Amino acid sequence: MADLRDFEAFGPWLEARLGVALECARADCVPVIAREGPRAHPLWAVRVGERALVVTQADWVERVRPIVDRMTPEELFSVFGAYELSRVTLPEGYGIWGPSWFYVADGANFSAERDERTVRLNPEQMAAVDARVFWHCASGEGVVGFGIYEGDRLVALATVRPDEGAVWEVGIDVAPDVKTRGLGRAVLGAAGLWILEQGRLVLGTTAPWNIPSARTMRSLGLRMVLSSLISIKGPMLVPPQPLGSPLPGVELRQYYPDWAMNRDILPREG
Repeated sequence: MADLRDFEAFGPWLEARLGVALECARADCVPVIAREGPRAHPLWAVRVGERALVVTQADWVERVRPIVDRMTPEELFSVFGAYELSRVTLPEGYGIWGPSWFYVADGANFSAERDERTVRLNPEQMAAVDARVFWHCASGEGVVGFGIYEGDRLVALATVRPDEGAVWEVGIDVAPDVKTRGLGRAVLGAAGLWILEQGRLVLGTTAPWNIPSARTMRSLGLRMVLSSLISIKGPMLVPPQPLGSPLPGVELRQYYPDWAMNRDILPREG
């Protein structure tokens, strides 16, 4: 995991969103800290190196703290940890998503080169983006998009929503039938170069099971800086099986039989 001191602007950016100072994070235990004021995410846990903390709304603290105290950081920042925390948050209308990995790059370590296949989308093209395919990508006024077209069809897209912050996040999607052709890397590269030109840090997030996404970010020089669990309003969202393959052409098999699949998981809505 990268040292946050390598990215001077990232720490203050993260603290502003957490609502607490990162110096509150500890290695010997995981503190559960009450955060005042309304937030989009009433619970947010982060692990930076060996240190971690949980921030949550005040009336959840006494219910969350015993759960956190009974787990190691490795247990907490896992699907198991997300399930255990959700025992508190689901009755309040929030599921726990994670863990997610945050990858960051600056001009010193971002290694993309311009790809002639990529174009910056105009407002009309952005308005025509199919949200069912490019559902990780931001939409709406002010969003900047970099895509690849094959004929008239958009097959890969990376978007950025500029703001006043020092860190801008890239969302990436590739059409399911054209993956493994370097298209995601190309659009991430275009978006990342543009972010750096604006004097910001490049941020990408992914999950441990999304091997292609993590490989793409790492291949462009982005470095993992933290692991995160976050509350999201609505039902409990669960991860899929691992995506991708260790090596091209290798055989992948289910370890468990069909009866072990979780029949309680409903299909995605929309």
